[in-house]
Amino acid sequence: MSNDTDEFKQDGGNKGTWIAVAAIVVIVAAGLVWWLTSGDDTTQQRQPVERSMEVPKQPETAAQPEPEPEPQAEPDDFEPVAETPDEQPQQQPEPEQPLPSLAQSTPVVMETLAQDEVDTQPLSSDSMIRDVVVFVDNLRNGMVVTEHAPVARPDGQFAVIELDDKLYIDERSYDRYDNLVSWFTSIDNQVLIKNYRHFQPLIGEAYGEIGYPDGDFTDSAIEAIDVLLATPEPDSLIEVEDDQVMYTYADPALEGLPPAQKQLLRVGPENMRKIKAKLREIKQQLKQM
Repeated sequence: MSNDTDEFKQDGGNKGTWIAVAAIVVIVAAGLVWWLTSGDDTTQQRQPVERSMEVPKQPETAAQPEPEPEPQAEPDDFEPVAETPDEQPQQQPEPEQPLPSLAQSTPVVMETLAQDEVDTQPLSSDSMIRDVVVFVDNLRNGMVVTEHAPVARPDGQFAVIELDDKLYIDERSYDRYDNLVSWFTSIDNQVLIKNYRHFQPLIGEAYGEIGYPDGDFTDSAIEAIDVLLATPEPDSLIEVEDDQVMYTYADPALEGLPPAQKQLLRVGPENMRKIKAKLREIKQQLKQM
């Protein structure tokens, strides 16, 4: 077995696989479409307010005996007195916190996700919203811009095995992506929907910064889905070639794929199926809108 850092020549430098986080962004964008088209069914029910009713008493004097109680008025003649609301006011929902500036949004995004019980440990960015927008916009064009990758690089190294004088990707290399993929597939979609809804103005601002002032970031996310779903799924070991600098795919069809798809191949067949299953679920939801 020989080891090399996790790179191929065409990927250009220290590039890990960042596909899972891109898929998360796709889910968030899909959630926004679902919310806008289905409406908010969580309208808070109005709670009844208890009210009291008092009948005025006749004034008393020291010389007069206690008066006889007045007879009850007939229902048709009864005139209700003014109602007085209960002293305890109805509890109002807490006002939504204003959004920070785009430049100062990353700590707020991370804190909000953590409050919603999302494990933020795999995330790594000093400018989360900007990095996500740039990353997904490139992903829809088949490119991977790792300096904007919003997730930490997985541990471990890329490894190959030699069989009959040929080199193949060692399937144990796929294991280092297991935790990242499990993290992605376990995130609650509704939490992502809520957070996309909350931060969508900042996402739109960041999308405008890169040249799409009137663009819809959701469209980019949908295109990113299609790029990832189009990645082929080899049914056997993947052969590679060593050109003394980096490894390349021996199959010209695989070597000719867009960089994003070549990156996705490296998570391994089982992890790829899990990612694609999640993406198909989201795409089907979008098609039903």
